[in-house]
Amino acid sequence: MRRFAALSIAVSMVPAGPAGANGLAAIAGDWRTVRHGAEVRITDCGDGSPCGFLVSVDDEISGGRSRDENNRDPALRGRPLDGLPILWGYSRNEDGWRDGRLYNPETGQTFRSAMDLVARDRLRVKGCLGPFCRTQVWTRIADSEAAPNKEETNE
Repeated sequence: MRRFAALSIAVSMVPAGPAGANGLAAIAGDWRTVRHGAEVRITDCGDGSPCGFLVSVDDEISGGRSRDENNRDPALRGRPLDGLPILWGYSRNEDGWRDGRLYNPETGQTFRSAMDLVARDRLRVKGCLGPFCRTQVWTRIADSEAAPNKEETNE
């Protein structure tokens, strides 16, 4: 019985791998999205939570647009896509980042969002609108040049 108790304590002290390493420092950096050919830079919002900004967008995907023309708020349609905030409002829990917002400039929609690091160079980003969710696994730019990411699922 003592061995079991000691083993239980030892196992509980082992870090939980990539899913447990979801601090801001672990996800900060440049990421390549799956579907929209965009580069997103994740940094500190100033309060210890992650914010993400568009760094570049594939012209084929954006249709050559350089402004946030599809925004549902007419006052925001003149914003440049470069530097556009697309991730914000996350809170930290043991599984990663939850209760955030994800903005898609292609449609002008904002989704509920969650993020968690599944490997050092793989970030799972989930966006939900009502009961419908889509999950993508973004690839860290430094590691993605040789092998682009193609993972996407619907839930």
